[in-house]
Amino acid sequence: MRSLYFSALDTRRRLQRIQQELAWRSTPFLAGNFTANTGTWTVASADQKQYEFIKIGRFLAVNFFLEDTTTSSSMGNQLQIQLPKGMSAAATTYTGPLTIRGSVDTEGYITTGGTDKLYCFRTDHAAWPSSVTDNVDLRGMITLAVTE
Repeated sequence: MRSLYFSALDTRRRLQRIQQELAWRSTPFLAGNFTANTGTWTVASADQKQYEFIKIGRFLAVNFFLEDTTTSSSMGNQLQIQLPKGMSAAATTYTGPLTIRGSVDTEGYITTGGTDKLYCFRTDHAAWPSSVTDNVDLRGMITLAVTE
């Protein structure tokens, strides 16, 4: 009877560990996580509605929703998001779609470039709208292999 109890307890612990490993983990807000190749992309704490990830071994899934972000003048064609927890992509990965709303209503895609950042592009590779205050929204998800 005692061995049956310990077996059940061990199984419960294993299930709890699996549930923890497979749960989405939120990434705390840090303004430095959001940059652009030209100009300034400002994401305030309240703009980060969702930025979370699941990591299983070397597999990483990242999901984000950024609402009411701001751009400066002379924006380039690339918005950059730092991968969570200092992780780096093992290779260049492309995915889509990236949904873009607000001052521009279009689609785009996300790539890793094999670095520690996510690069967000409009499908037409046009520059991001310049001098927009609280009206650029991005929603996307990417899966990739990481180096750790």
